[in-house]
Amino acid sequence: MPKRCSSPIDQMNRAFLRGLAVGQALRGEKNMDTVRYVTVAASAFYRKLKDPGSFSVRDARILARRYFNDRQLCEAFGVEYHGATAEDGDTRR
Repeated sequence: MPKRCSSPIDQMNRAFLRGLAVGQALRGEKNMDTVRYVTVAASAFYRKLKDPGSFSVRDARILARRYFNDRQLCEAFGVEYHGATAEDGDTRR
């Protein structure tokens, strides 16, 4: 049976969760540490992780500033990336 193509929304949701996981790993944090920053109940945070589209704009801003680099943000929000990140060898900062 052939694989079904995922929709652009599904791709962005996966990119958002991937960026969050990478950012948490780089900081040595877990989901319960992140709950403190978005100031929602733990159960609500885990529910939002199952449906990343349910994060509020406020939550997304908090998470983006803390955990995401510019490339990850572009992937998570479906915008074409035009810059260079440190992973790409860009050392200008």
